Amino acid sequence: MRAALVLGAAGLVTMVLGTFLPWLRSGEVQRNSYASFGVLRRLIGFHGAAEMLLRGWPLLGAVCALVVVLAVAGLLRVAAVLALGVAAWAAAVAGGALAHQPAAGVRVESLGPIVTITGTVVIAAAAIVILISRMWDRRASRDRATGRAV
Repeated sequence: MRAALVLGAAGLVTMVLGTFLPWLRSGEVQRNSYASFGVLRRLIGFHGAAEMLLRGWPLLGAVCALVVVLAVAGLLRVAAVLALGVAAWAAAVAGGALAHQPAAGVRVESLGPIVTITGTVVIAAAAIVILISRMWDRRASRDRATGRAV
Protein backbone atom coordinates (compact mmCIF):
# COMPACT_ATOMS: atom_id res chain seq x y z
CA MET A 1 0.00 0.00 0.00
CA ARG A 2 2.81 2.40 0.87
CA ALA A 3 4.35 1.88 -2.57
CA ALA A 4 1.04 2.79 -4.21
CA LEU A 5 0.85 5.98 -2.14
CA VAL A 6 4.40 6.97 -3.13
CA LEU A 7 3.65 6.11 -6.76
CA GLY A 8 0.45 8.17 -6.66
CA ALA A 9 2.29 11.15 -5.20
CA ALA A 10 4.95 10.87 -7.90
CA GLY A 11 2.20 10.75 -10.51
CA LEU A 12 0.57 13.89 -9.12
CA VAL A 13 3.89 15.75 -9.16
CA THR A 14 4.64 14.56 -12.71
CA MET A 15 1.19 15.53 -13.94
CA VAL A 16 1.34 19.03 -12.43
CA LEU A 17 4.91 19.52 -13.65
CA GLY A 18 3.73 18.65 -17.16
CA THR A 19 1.20 21.48 -17.06
CA PHE A 20 4.05 23.99 -16.65
CA LEU A 21 6.12 22.60 -19.53
CA PRO A 22 5.63 23.85 -23.12
CA TRP A 23 2.22 23.02 -24.65
CA LEU A 24 2.04 25.55 -27.46
CA ARG A 25 4.40 27.61 -29.58
CA SER A 26 3.46 30.75 -31.41
CA GLY A 27 6.37 32.32 -33.22
CA GLU A 28 9.32 32.08 -30.86
CA VAL A 29 7.18 32.02 -27.71
CA GLN A 30 6.51 28.77 -25.89
CA ARG A 31 3.45 28.67 -23.65
CA ASN A 32 2.58 26.30 -20.82
CA SER A 33 -0.90 24.83 -20.51
CA TYR A 34 -2.25 27.76 -18.52
CA ALA A 35 -1.11 30.37 -21.06
CA SER A 36 -2.03 28.15 -24.03
CA PHE A 37 -5.72 27.95 -23.29
CA GLY A 38 -6.21 31.68 -23.45
CA VAL A 39 -4.66 31.72 -26.92
CA LEU A 40 -6.64 28.68 -28.07
CA ARG A 41 -9.91 30.09 -26.72
CA ARG A 42 -9.40 33.25 -28.77
CA LEU A 43 -8.41 31.33 -31.91
CA ILE A 44 -10.90 28.47 -31.76
CA GLY A 45 -13.60 29.14 -29.21
CA PHE A 46 -14.41 26.00 -27.21
CA HIS A 47 -17.93 24.94 -26.29
CA GLY A 48 -19.64 22.42 -24.03
CA ALA A 49 -17.57 19.92 -22.08
CA ALA A 50 -14.28 21.12 -23.57
CA GLU A 51 -14.95 24.65 -22.36
CA MET A 52 -15.80 23.40 -18.85
CA LEU A 53 -12.61 21.31 -18.65
CA LEU A 54 -10.52 24.29 -19.75
CA ARG A 55 -12.22 26.88 -17.54
CA GLY A 56 -11.51 24.75 -14.48
CA TRP A 57 -7.92 24.00 -15.51
CA PRO A 58 -6.32 26.63 -13.20
CA LEU A 59 -7.84 24.69 -10.27
CA LEU A 60 -6.00 21.48 -11.16
CA GLY A 61 -3.20 22.07 -8.64
CA ALA A 62 -5.69 22.79 -5.84
CA VAL A 63 -7.59 19.59 -6.59
CA CYS A 64 -4.30 17.66 -6.53
CA ALA A 65 -3.53 19.22 -3.14
CA LEU A 66 -6.96 18.07 -1.93
CA VAL A 67 -6.11 14.51 -3.01
CA VAL A 68 -2.94 14.68 -0.89
CA VAL A 69 -4.81 16.12 2.11
CA LEU A 70 -7.43 13.37 1.91
CA ALA A 71 -4.74 10.68 1.70
CA VAL A 72 -2.83 12.11 4.68
CA ALA A 73 -6.11 12.24 6.62
CA GLY A 74 -6.50 8.51 6.00
CA LEU A 75 -9.43 8.82 3.59
CA LEU A 76 -7.66 6.68 1.02
CA ARG A 77 -10.71 5.53 -0.92
CA VAL A 78 -12.00 9.08 -1.31
CA ALA A 79 -8.52 10.28 -2.29
CA ALA A 80 -8.16 7.46 -4.83
CA VAL A 81 -11.54 8.16 -6.44
CA LEU A 82 -10.79 11.89 -6.65
CA ALA A 83 -7.33 11.08 -8.06
CA LEU A 84 -8.96 8.98 -10.79
CA GLY A 85 -11.21 11.91 -11.65
CA VAL A 86 -8.28 14.33 -11.77
CA ALA A 87 -6.28 11.92 -13.92
CA ALA A 88 -9.18 11.53 -16.36
CA TRP A 89 -9.63 15.32 -16.54
CA ALA A 90 -5.93 16.00 -17.18
CA ALA A 91 -5.63 13.14 -19.67
CA ALA A 92 -8.64 14.44 -21.62
CA VAL A 93 -7.21 17.96 -21.79
CA ALA A 94 -3.66 16.86 -22.63
CA GLY A 95 -4.90 14.33 -25.20
CA GLY A 96 -7.12 16.98 -26.75
CA ALA A 97 -4.16 19.34 -26.96
CA LEU A 98 -2.08 16.71 -28.77
CA ALA A 99 -4.90 15.90 -31.17
CA HIS A 100 -5.78 19.51 -31.95
CA GLN A 101 -4.23 21.46 -34.81
CA PRO A 102 -4.32 25.18 -34.01
CA ALA A 103 -4.27 28.04 -36.49
CA ALA A 104 -1.37 28.91 -38.77
CA GLY A 105 1.65 30.22 -36.93
CA VAL A 106 0.71 28.27 -33.81
CA ARG A 107 1.78 24.69 -33.16
CA VAL A 108 1.36 22.19 -30.37
CA GLU A 109 4.46 21.32 -28.35
CA SER A 110 4.20 17.71 -27.25
CA LEU A 111 6.49 17.77 -24.17
CA GLY A 112 3.99 19.23 -21.71
CA PRO A 113 0.99 17.13 -22.73
CA ILE A 114 3.06 13.91 -22.84
CA VAL A 115 4.53 14.48 -19.36
CA THR A 116 1.03 15.33 -18.10
CA ILE A 117 -0.42 12.15 -19.60
CA THR A 118 2.45 10.10 -18.14
CA GLY A 119 1.55 11.44 -14.71
CA THR A 120 -2.12 10.60 -15.22
CA VAL A 121 -1.29 6.99 -16.10
CA VAL A 122 0.80 6.65 -12.94
CA ILE A 123 -1.94 8.26 -10.84
CA ALA A 124 -4.60 5.95 -12.28
CA ALA A 125 -2.49 2.84 -11.65
CA ALA A 126 -1.79 3.86 -8.06
CA ALA A 127 -5.42 4.78 -7.38
CA ILE A 128 -6.64 1.44 -8.73
CA VAL A 129 -4.13 -0.45 -6.57
CA ILE A 130 -5.26 1.52 -3.52
CA LEU A 131 -8.94 0.89 -4.21
CA ILE A 132 -8.40 -2.84 -4.74
CA SER A 133 -6.20 -3.05 -1.63
CA ARG A 134 -8.81 -1.26 0.49
CA MET A 135 -11.49 -3.59 -0.86
CA TRP A 136 -9.40 -6.66 0.09
CA ASP A 137 -8.62 -5.20 3.54
CA ARG A 138 -12.31 -4.58 4.14
CA ARG A 139 -13.26 -8.10 3.04
CA ALA A 140 -10.54 -9.67 5.22
CA SER A 141 -11.69 -7.63 8.24
CA ARG A 142 -15.29 -8.71 7.67
CA ASP A 143 -14.23 -12.36 7.30
CA ARG A 144 -12.22 -12.22 10.55
CA ALA A 145 -15.17 -10.63 12.37
CA THR A 146 -17.56 -13.36 11.20
CA GLY A 147 -15.07 -16.17 11.82
CA ARG A 148 -14.64 -17.15 8.18
CA ALA A 149 -11.33 -18.54 7.02
CA VAL A 150 -9.24 -15.88 5.37
